[in-house]
Amino acid sequence: MLHMGKMRISPSLLIRRKQGGMTLLVGLILLVMLTVISIIGFRNTTLSERMTGNAVDRNVSFQSAESAGKEGIAVIEAGSLSGTGYYATPLPNGGNTNYWTQGAGPASSTCTTEAVFSWTICAASVATKYANNAQNAQYVIELLSQVTSGTGPVTTVSNYRVTSRSTGGSGQADVVLQSIYSKTTTTP
Repeated sequence: MLHMGKMRISPSLLIRRKQGGMTLLVGLILLVMLTVISIIGFRNTTLSERMTGNAVDRNVSFQSAESAGKEGIAVIEAGSLSGTGYYATPLPNGGNTNYWTQGAGPASSTCTTEAVFSWTICAASVATKYANNAQNAQYVIELLSQVTSGTGPVTTVSNYRVTSRSTGGSGQADVVLQSIYSKTTTTP
């Protein structure tokens, strides 16, 4: 609608102009919200992937330590108890969890008098590395007690503590396992 000398604008044109700016603003706000939601989703996915990787690594470490413990028991059964990793008496701190779980331990050690066990120097290493493990697992065998009874056939019951350790595929998933094993032998 035009009048002489003055220009009149229809109210519907004013509403459209105001809506055009609002549409852009609302669109930008939605775009920012979608971007934030996407970033959060990516971060959650990355975190879940890391957690899964750590769980797999710890599982490999656990299985490797368990395998090392079984190898230690096989050494006891074979009767070849000597050398590194075998102790004919219990280690003074062997019953303390902190003694075994301080990583690789000191680089030099007397093995029986340290406050922290040195896995690097004082433990036996398994013959073959477990699949996907960063390094060979290790084990320690301690003779805890030995009881002999009988006069004709002599029966000896030997109790051992087998402690095994593995670090997993990353070398960071430190798992230490202990088991008590009794072996009975009879001699005529």
